[in-house]
Amino acid sequence: MALDAHIVSHTHWDREWYHTAERFRQRLVALIDELLDDPPGPGESFLLDGQAIVIDDYLDVRPDRAGEIGRLLGDGRLEAGPWYVLADELIPSGEALVRNLLAGRRALRRFEAIAPPVLYCPDSFGHPAMLPAIAAGFGLPMIILWRGYGGTRWPAGDSVRWAAPSGDEALVFHLPRDGYEFGSHLPVDPEGAGVRWQRMRDELAPRSTTGVMLIPHGADHHARQTDHGEAIAALEHAGASDSVHRSSLRQFAEHFLERSATQRLPLVRGELRDSYGYTWTLQGTFASRAHEKRLNARAERIMLREAEPWSALAARKGPSRRALVDAAWRTVLTAHPHDTICGCSIDDVAAAMEGRLHSSINQAAGIRDDAIADLIEYDAAAARVARDRWSPTVIVRNAAPRIRSGVALIDIEEFIADVPVGPGSAPAEANAAGIVSASDEVPTPQVPALGALQVVAQRIEYSRTESPHHYPDNDLVGVTRVAAWIEEAPAYGVATYAIGVGDAPRRRARRTVVAKSSALQNEHLHVTVSDAGIVSLVHAASGREVSTLFEFLDDADVGDLYTPAPRRRPFEVRFQGKRRTHRGPLRGAIALRYRILDAGDGARGGIADVVVNLTLDADATFVRVGIHGVNLAEDHRLRIAFHTDVVKATVWPDAAFGAIRRERLVIDDAEAAVEQSPPTAPLHRYVSLFGEHAGVTIFSDGLAEYEARDDGSVAITLVRAVGELSKNNLPERPGHAGWPAPTPAAQCLGPFEAEFAVMPHGARLALTIDAIEQTADDVLLPLCGVTLRSAIGTPASSEGVALTGPGLAFSAIKESEDGEWLVLRCVNLRDDEVAGQWRLPFDVATAKLARLDETAISDIATTGDVIDFRAPGRGIVTVLVR
Repeated sequence: MALDAHIVSHTHWDREWYHTAERFRQRLVALIDELLDDPPGPGESFLLDGQAIVIDDYLDVRPDRAGEIGRLLGDGRLEAGPWYVLADELIPSGEALVRNLLAGRRALRRFEAIAPPVLYCPDSFGHPAMLPAIAAGFGLPMIILWRGYGGTRWPAGDSVRWAAPSGDEALVFHLPRDGYEFGSHLPVDPEGAGVRWQRMRDELAPRSTTGVMLIPHGADHHARQTDHGEAIAALEHAGASDSVHRSSLRQFAEHFLERSATQRLPLVRGELRDSYGYTWTLQGTFASRAHEKRLNARAERIMLREAEPWSALAARKGPSRRALVDAAWRTVLTAHPHDTICGCSIDDVAAAMEGRLHSSINQAAGIRDDAIADLIEYDAAAARVARDRWSPTVIVRNAAPRIRSGVALIDIEEFIADVPVGPGSAPAEANAAGIVSASDEVPTPQVPALGALQVVAQRIEYSRTESPHHYPDNDLVGVTRVAAWIEEAPAYGVATYAIGVGDAPRRRARRTVVAKSSALQNEHLHVTVSDAGIVSLVHAASGREVSTLFEFLDDADVGDLYTPAPRRRPFEVRFQGKRRTHRGPLRGAIALRYRILDAGDGARGGIADVVVNLTLDADATFVRVGIHGVNLAEDHRLRIAFHTDVVKATVWPDAAFGAIRRERLVIDDAEAAVEQSPPTAPLHRYVSLFGEHAGVTIFSDGLAEYEARDDGSVAITLVRAVGELSKNNLPERPGHAGWPAPTPAAQCLGPFEAEFAVMPHGARLALTIDAIEQTADDVLLPLCGVTLRSAIGTPASSEGVALTGPGLAFSAIKESEDGEWLVLRCVNLRDDEVAGQWRLPFDVATAKLARLDETAISDIATTGDVIDFRAPGRGIVTVLVR
């Protein structure tokens, strides 16, 4: 059949990689200047790689050309979006991918422009199972992709239907083996063009399912080909017997969708993480610069679970902070391009990414704190001038959509001395300002409504009471961190407790943990530490026992930042002692010290020093395993392996919009000679192992790589230390995956941290699915409290939003993009339809079912403060409320 081949000029723009973002921006400015000076002609476009951030980057330098950019975007001669950044899709959360698309749409709307109807993913290192649902949620009927798909285990053609676990579908157009560079550097002479077109046709035609195909004309960081007009004309002439023509991504998509409507395309399901034998899949980056993945997880979590929800709820009482939230999200998103978040960039890029993530966390904390002040009706300016009326109050946050009881860590501040600042603030004599040394005793505070408090730590520091109209009031305070039992904290709300008012009731905690020098025990779990440092875990209800809860694993790693190349070597783990650090009754903890040595080194070279903190709270169904270590060695991979009693397990790791079942991929020898498939896989919040009658879940605070092993253990990478961006001599992946460059900071020498939790439970039944999701919140978003010393009176507790329904997992609370609605989103983790309910702190006037992009679909009936809805199996349900 005759082919309809669309030539679309483009650049693939890695915002930062082997150069910094600033250096690449200099090249970007020249590239876009040239396009504006000589725009694409009618009927063709230049594609800015499916992302809108390149426009922002350009206009940061050339704001004077915004009008020209807007006109070309409006005419379709420049194309950008729908993404804000071309993100890695397996490391960020599903909600982060949604924020990415919302930011991309917002950036284009400045110019009254819209992106082509394509989720453009030309170089992502694999794709999550729910990507078709995300595309459908933004009205994007097709996805263009390359890596992660192709080869013998997939249909042979270039077009398929891809179904998400929710049942949402998208059409997929799969790029040729050369990917987005397939049509780069076109010849201008007729003979060369003829040879090139024949070679292209020989690859395209056998795979063509619809006869409509894309020829991407560009490459990495390439400006438009100098003689592009003549080159495209020569290819059009060479392909005259077909229909080879200059085009745009929008025109290609429209032709492809029209032709696909008459075709019966194959259907595929699940993740796309297998392009072995077709092109490199690059599934080895999940632990490159592992600490940065954890930092990103923290940034996403504080944005999604604290800054957004509380600022959205507070907007009913005070000012909207939507613009501040959007700005903070843009900062997070700049860390998500695949070369950035995957860790496969030069050291300067990694350092800049970490700075941006810290910035986003600081922005989010400020948004959260200001929003909570509005919720409890705290007026900072009034409080600043009414010090004689201060009534110090504990503020406990519950960042979960259900009423929760449990142990909270609370920092209680008590005034010691006023500390003036500025001229005249020098003390008249030594210690005249009442400065107290850190060794002085801080009295144990009382919060009568909470009863007995367990002191966890004490310190002395400065505390400022701020006001928008005054200089801060600066005080020296004693800070006592306590563990307290919180009873029924309001769902997505704030509980308040007066400090030091009345007598503390004499009552014992109803739920306790017993902490001894070598054991921790509550009503659910019993943890024991042997004299050799071996930890065992017993599940009280079932009697199940794991005799060795964890072990450390270390290999030499001769790989690069794209591909691990572990090599077994002898190593030794020396136990160096234990001590009880918290004695209960609410929190018990034991610290264990280990030294990991290279046993093949005659000098017994140190690999790492590690402190493991085992923590068990009253009534907790999980034990926390905290890691504080120092990496002493280069070119190695250090992992912790959690052992379980569930062998021959099915593996269900958390992923974008819900856990998926994942099986280890087996590839043949010919495929492995080009690129081996690592046994590791991406990890979001947890990975669960299920047997016929029992299961175990390992929760991770942001470390993103696990391996589920045949013996029922789960190995999670703590540190992967390598010193090269790319090597070309690895058997695991012969050839350079990127431009070679030394990356000494990627050896990750020095401190590292990790936080895990282990929960034994039952088989994969409905109640277990709910328990795992709720425990993920308890582990990663525990109840926590701070002191508001300048409260005037004790503020009332603030009721928030509650979600109920079997199998329903909270996903988002936010202000809508137009500022007119409160957006509520949840995900059904079960395969069958379930009934759900949102309960709000106000009567609902109007509620609508909506897409992910907040386009309203239909009305929902409401009763007072309650919204009832139905959630399809594995479906994402978005509701707009006002």
